[in-house]
Amino acid sequence: MRYYILGDALSNFGDYALFLAMAIWVKTLTGSTSAAGLVMFAFAGGSLLLPLSGLLVDRFRRRPLLAGSYLLSAAVVLLLLLVKDRDDVWLVYVIMFLYGALGSVTGPAQNAFLPTVVPDEERLGDANGAVQAMRGLLRVFAPIIGAGLFAWQGAQVVVLIDAAVFAVAAVAVLLIRVHEPAPTRTAQPLIAETTGGLRFLRDAPNLRRLVLACALTMLVIGFFESIAIAVVTDGLGRDATFLAVLAGTQAVGTIAGGTLAGAVIRRVTERGLVVIALVMVGASSLLLTVTTVPAVIAGMLVLGVAAPWIVIGATTSLQRRTPEDLRGRVFAAFEFGVTVPQVASIAAGASLIATLDYRVMLVAVCAVVLVSALILGTERQQPEPPARDDRTARGAPGRR
Repeated sequence: MRYYILGDALSNFGDYALFLAMAIWVKTLTGSTSAAGLVMFAFAGGSLLLPLSGLLVDRFRRRPLLAGSYLLSAAVVLLLLLVKDRDDVWLVYVIMFLYGALGSVTGPAQNAFLPTVVPDEERLGDANGAVQAMRGLLRVFAPIIGAGLFAWQGAQVVVLIDAAVFAVAAVAVLLIRVHEPAPTRTAQPLIAETTGGLRFLRDAPNLRRLVLACALTMLVIGFFESIAIAVVTDGLGRDATFLAVLAGTQAVGTIAGGTLAGAVIRRVTERGLVVIALVMVGASSLLLTVTTVPAVIAGMLVLGVAAPWIVIGATTSLQRRTPEDLRGRVFAAFEFGVTVPQVASIAAGASLIATLDYRVMLVAVCAVVLVSALILGTERQQPEPPARDDRTARGAPGRR
């Protein structure tokens, strides 16, 4: 598990450090803010390949696949060394798309591989909590480090360090010693096999409602990207640099939330954790409408705890209830179902903040997440069918 967390932490450090540095680089080369913003949209475009990525994760052993995706990420990042001036900016977009496409493999592979690393289902919540706590810490500090390195030594140094980080992450994954069963082949057509995860979620009532609640939440959670600045400058009347204080507060909440998640799951189940987290997001939204520093800091602390709880609860539930040979496609379907609404909400939030008072947007966030909590919390738990090997239900197996 230590090697797993090391690999995950290094790969996420590489992601977070690269994003902001590349956006700043494009801004420096072109002088255009919109051109810089397209860096993230190019990366997000790679998520469109998630359905195929999920099938890839289920067709190969996850440990070598994960290590290979890290090494390919290192190679793709090194292509950024070819960018010399503004005429080469198109190459940044292409590379970031490829980088995002590789990310659409590593995400499902990480989540599908973790139950093999931690076979004791009772500890999965703790393991996911540890991963999310580390990611929360990196989400705050890695972009600052990446931007600082860019300002100090330039883009080439950032690229070289990022590639080295991914190479070390690959080594960390290869040092994990676990037994992985050989993947299975089925007689299904490619399209039917690719959509197997989506069909599984559709036919599992408990998981279907969980994914629906998470997707609905992501339709508004991206608003926080735009709201945060308005909370500081308009609500508190502070300089935008005060955002660093709020980001640090949220990071403290994320670390605490990740540490406590496993214990809470053992008391209230994964679904209960997600419901509690959704209510907490609603409460934090209302706290952020109050124009006093203590209330806003409290709101960010609550948000820091709640946001990873949603991810931890949903991830742990999917890991426990999905057959081994479907996990890649199920997680790909889940990530696609929450990533598209989140990206859309970030774009919508950036547009709405120009015409709406940020407090109206926060109330809208509160209303939507409480509806999501009701959708999930009022569901009658259905009996779980026994987890079965997908090949049993889908035709003649073959082994690779």
